[in-house]
Amino acid sequence: MRSSCIFADGTPSWDGPHLVKRLLLVTYYYPPLAGSGVFRPLRLSKTLPEHGWDVTVLTVGATARVLKDPMLCREVPASVRVERTASVEPRVPLLALRRLGLAGLAARVEPWFYLPDDQRGWVPFAARRGAQVLRETKHDAVLSTSGPYSAHLVALRLHRRFGLPWVADFRDEWTTNPYIRYPTTWHQRLNERLERQVLREADRVVCVSKPWLSNLAALVPEEPESKFVELANGYDRDHHTDPGPLPDRFRVVYAGAFYGPRSPAIFLQALENVVAAGGIPREDLDVVFVGHTSSDHGLDRWSHCNLRVIPQQPFAAAIEHLRQGAVLLLVIPPEGGPGNHTGKLFNYLATGRPILALAPEPNVAAELIRDSRSGVVAASDDPRDVARALISLYADWKAGRSLPDQDRGLIGTYEARYQVGAWSRLLDGLAGADGRRPPAPLRLSPGARR
Repeated sequence: MRSSCIFADGTPSWDGPHLVKRLLLVTYYYPPLAGSGVFRPLRLSKTLPEHGWDVTVLTVGATARVLKDPMLCREVPASVRVERTASVEPRVPLLALRRLGLAGLAARVEPWFYLPDDQRGWVPFAARRGAQVLRETKHDAVLSTSGPYSAHLVALRLHRRFGLPWVADFRDEWTTNPYIRYPTTWHQRLNERLERQVLREADRVVCVSKPWLSNLAALVPEEPESKFVELANGYDRDHHTDPGPLPDRFRVVYAGAFYGPRSPAIFLQALENVVAAGGIPREDLDVVFVGHTSSDHGLDRWSHCNLRVIPQQPFAAAIEHLRQGAVLLLVIPPEGGPGNHTGKLFNYLATGRPILALAPEPNVAAELIRDSRSGVVAASDDPRDVARALISLYADWKAGRSLPDQDRGLIGTYEARYQVGAWSRLLDGLAGADGRRPPAPLRLSPGARR
């Protein structure tokens, strides 16, 4: 069999004879489900076949009670086998509480289900279906991606039963995640134990940033350094076109959710101060928040800053909002720490619009924005610093400037078809050069089981 993928510059990403290998990709989030967690597994299932990997996706049923974007189903290749399973989840009664106006009660109850998360009820269904798939069809490797962390518990069961090489991919930290607050010490210890089992028994552990990867590795210091691999998030060039001319208003666009410590308060306070001081005329200003945003932030009171809140949109519509922006807002609270890129950053970079990043220091997103000359970074807890950044970006917009020196070559290294080379090399190494016999497993810690 022979296959190839040719980049725009004529360079083949792969070209040569190979035997097709099969990957079981365990992911809760997959189209038609929506949200940031969908895109990494979707990119993998789209691009790995170009490198000789057939992909079977093991995921939850399409009726799961989460946000959906059916348009994303069009991006799933016909060659991808998608296995959907049932799930019993506490989110259903929690959603009912919210509909009854008891959102506060739901928020207090929800952490009690973090065992390891509120998708734990998916694990037995997915593990059973995964075992059926592996008995029916030979596969060469398993890749699980989180969150939810329950995906790793599914893969752990399959790994122990069938002995296939296993890659555990972390899009977020687990027990060191600043956005998770466990209600009891017992919850904390149980999750730490589950996390260490995953980190010890997986053949490779992948994470989206070096600081987070180092945090994971530190939890199991007895494991070899070679086991831990950084593979960043990215974007799909098929989602992006030329952004076109700058808008006729200074439009600041944020796409995504505000939740937990991730809040627009510092940005809005800075904006209010700038408008009041005459730094940006109100008639020039247009602020757009697109996505599922908690009402806890009291956004109604900021209408004097020309703020519009648009409900959750299909992904293609959200990208169009980014294209129509003059500036794209990125918010990483101080709690986000040095390893927090946020997945939306890479779509922001791909649009070619300037980014205003509110980020702590040091931080990988701030570093990438500076290295690629893609915008301005301001302290996430300092309204005066944010105000100065806004005035600078407004001056650029007024003068018709929009990232004339952006390093598109650097940004291109985060494109899905560029990144898949690293993923395929990782999987090829685990499955064996001929795709038939996996190499000898890495040393396991005492007590770990195959």
